[in-house]
Amino acid sequence: MKTIVYFIFTCFISTGCMFGALNAPDPFPLFAVAFGIWGLFIWGCHKRIKKRAEQRNRERLFDEFIRQQMRRRP
Repeated sequence: MKTIVYFIFTCFISTGCMFGALNAPDPFPLFAVAFGIWGLFIWGCHKRIKKRAEQRNRERLFDEFIRQQMRRRP
C-alpha cells in the first residue's frame, strides 16, 4: 500500500516538473528533479525488497532452529 502512495506522488511530481520544463527558460533543473524523483522511488523500492528478503531469511533460519529443538526433545 505504501508503495502505491509513493508511486502516485512520484508520478505527480515528475509530471509537474515535465510540464514546468515546457515553459521554463532553463528546463534542465526541472528535468533533473523529474528523473531524480524516479531514481529515489526505484532506490526506495529496492531497499524495501532487500529488507523483506532479509526478514524472510531470518524467519526461515528461526523455523529451522525450532524444528531442530523439537526433534531433540524426548
